[in-house]
Amino acid sequence: DRLMERIMSLNGPTHDLPPQDTAEKKFSGRNRLYVGNLTNDISEEEIKNMFSPYGEISELFVNKEKNFAFLRMDYRINAEKAKHELDGTMRKGRPIRVRFSPHSSAIKVKNLTPWVSNELLEKSFSVFGEIERAIVIVDDRGKSMGEGIVEYVRKPSALMALRKCNEGCYFLTASLRPVVVESLEQQDDIDGYPDKNIQRKNPEFFKAREIGPRFAQQGSFEHEYGTRWKQLHELYKQKEKALKREMAMEEEKLEAQMEFARYEHETELLREQLRLREADRERQKREWEMKERQAQERRSREEEVQRRQQEEMAMRIRRQEEELHRRQQENNLFMQ
Repeated sequence: DRLMERIMSLNGPTHDLPPQDTAEKKFSGRNRLYVGNLTNDISEEEIKNMFSPYGEISELFVNKEKNFAFLRMDYRINAEKAKHELDGTMRKGRPIRVRFSPHSSAIKVKNLTPWVSNELLEKSFSVFGEIERAIVIVDDRGKSMGEGIVEYVRKPSALMALRKCNEGCYFLTASLRPVVVESLEQQDDIDGYPDKNIQRKNPEFFKAREIGPRFAQQGSFEHEYGTRWKQLHELYKQKEKALKREMAMEEEKLEAQMEFARYEHETELLREQLRLREADRERQKREWEMKERQAQERRSREEEVQRRQQEEMAMRIRRQEEELHRRQQENNLFMQ
């Protein structure tokens, strides 16, 4: 199919990939805003008038029954400005809520080798559809963390990448480590959880907020259970570290097995190629010997035909000479 044709076109060395185009794409999924806590008399025109001072608007959707709307701003900086200035503003006695909507066409790509760059990630996943943004996540030293994010223009492209990579083994390099693709669960690390979003009508709110921040006194009831919580988290960290060490050892083991299996596989391929070459040599030898026999037989037949022709010619000449000699004798007798 067309997908396999696009993937086959990527086969071959990827040593020299062109630099990635880092220019921001207009109306990307990262610029999609959610507008909530509206009233059912809201109109598209009012939403446009509200957000148009901050930039161009696209894909406006208003749900009057549930009192919310979605829209896309042209660029991220304009979306951030609109969100910052409009979130919490009052409209008909209600503070409107403006926040970034999760990217619905984004996926997370795991199990990347250290040799996968932004460019290779984008090139590899562009076979599933047009990409807005593709990055490999790095640590504070700029080292790849083995994970990346791919944001598509359309959601069906992300769903296809998710399905195809989970159904099969998709490799990005010579390594036999297939990528693991998951839906991206985005977390809000920009706005966080402001106090205005807490449900103050919940009685648990007042119970929890009756006492403010403090350190527990040694030997107190609070200190005992606080210590238990800390021990529980420490146990979690220890188990997490042990699991990571075990996973690292298993990965190293699998890597070694993979390299040995690759060597054996390549060796077997060479053996098979050698067997095929030897079989081909034997076949060519038999064909040459057969052609040589055929040529020898043809030469023998031609020599036999030539010998017979020479014998027939010699016999005709001999008969002609005998006939001539007989006539000469008859002429001599007649002359006497």
